[in-house]
Amino acid sequence: MALIVQMPQGGQRGGEQSASDEPDEEADQGAWQTQMSLRVAGLGSLDVMLRFAPKQLDITLSAENQEVLARLHTGEADLRSRLQACGFEAVGLHLIERQGKGGSV
Repeated sequence: MALIVQMPQGGQRGGEQSASDEPDEEADQGAWQTQMSLRVAGLGSLDVMLRFAPKQLDITLSAENQEVLARLHTGEADLRSRLQACGFEAVGLHLIERQGKGGSV
């Protein structure tokens, strides 16, 4: 397992943004980002990226195995409703097929 945690950027506050900044960058203020790479028996390699902002959660899951993605897709609605029950008003969930490195899962 590998884990990366990025703290919110605090340098640009109170109108310090340039006029060319996109709205997404404004939304990134106060957002925590976490990335994990996991190797799970029976599932293979999974990459997980979480972005936490107040009342918002964005999850990106990527896997090499189509069957794993299909299983994740099957539970997508349940996961989304459970996260909303935890207080997240907006939950983004993205499932991506990652190209393999030639190894079997």
